[in-house]
Amino acid sequence: MKNVKRVKIKLPIPGKTPLTKCNGLFGIQNLFMKDETKNPNHTFKDRLAYEAVKPIMEAINLNKKFTKTTFGSISYGNTAYSLGYYTSVLNKLAKEKIVNMVSFVPPFLKNKTFGPNTDGQFVFPKTYFRKMFHNFDSADFIEIDLTKKIYNSNDLENIARARCLVEDKFIDVTEGLDRPAYVNIIIEAIEQQLKSAPDYIIVPFGAGILCDEVIDYIKDNNLSSKVIPVSSGDPKTIAVMLYGPIWVDTKVLLEEGSALTRHKIPDKKVRFREQYRVYHVDDSEIKNAMEILNKARISAEASGASGFAILSRLKKIDPKFDSKKHSVLVINTGNGLSNFS
Repeated sequence: MKNVKRVKIKLPIPGKTPLTKCNGLFGIQNLFMKDETKNPNHTFKDRLAYEAVKPIMEAINLNKKFTKTTFGSISYGNTAYSLGYYTSVLNKLAKEKIVNMVSFVPPFLKNKTFGPNTDGQFVFPKTYFRKMFHNFDSADFIEIDLTKKIYNSNDLENIARARCLVEDKFIDVTEGLDRPAYVNIIIEAIEQQLKSAPDYIIVPFGAGILCDEVIDYIKDNNLSSKVIPVSSGDPKTIAVMLYGPIWVDTKVLLEEGSALTRHKIPDKKVRFREQYRVYHVDDSEIKNAMEILNKARISAEASGASGFAILSRLKKIDPKFDSKKHSVLVINTGNGLSNFS
């Protein structure tokens, strides 16, 4: 435990990202995009990373006790990058190694190329890891085979402690925090920007944290918006950050086009939510969507573009959908590859 008086620390605050009108794009008259590429590291994951380290920053600023903390996550890229950024900045400003992060990555990631994004950019794993280690002295990586078992928080903590990467406390953020991290995305969009609830909200689904918080907000506020979660069941998909066999049956998702979630009940926020349906988009649809976005000068990586990729099939998902009448909000989760340009 520490109790040392320091100069006030201020970290870059993510959020308040713009809402862009895309009316007519993808054949939808009332189309809007919540643009998370405008966060510090071009991804909505910045909101999670900031929220994770925020209590420690506040404790330091109030000269209160805090615990040195290791944040762990099974991450394919953006979560690790955002956590690496925020933990490194906090350590630098505090002039002491207070926090660090450990990313648990599957073996296939070494041979997986990230990209393309809307700019046609690719990033190779060696480039990704080299920049992470060069820029963020708080970042560590551990390889785990996700096909062998389902790793829980205790498993990850034990692995990290065995590698002497945890000094005091370990917090697994793979399935979010014990408090909302992304809900401000939908609060900003509906309450501050649109001033009303859209008829449809399209949300990319990886670990499902963002989808959960959007669905919780819609339910808690008795709104009529229909949430459409979008993912990929293809282990070779270019939208690698969406492939999550832990949180949805990816085999069923790929073969049948949709599958039900399989989150823990209750979750880390002690919410008892029902399973909900996630819809598959294939790489050809994602690539086509990125071409359209590129022409419209909209930045997105494959995972972020997946929400647009499903728009051509929205009528099949919900026969009541009217492209001329209904409003649609797509959450563009970001373009983390911009960090490597």
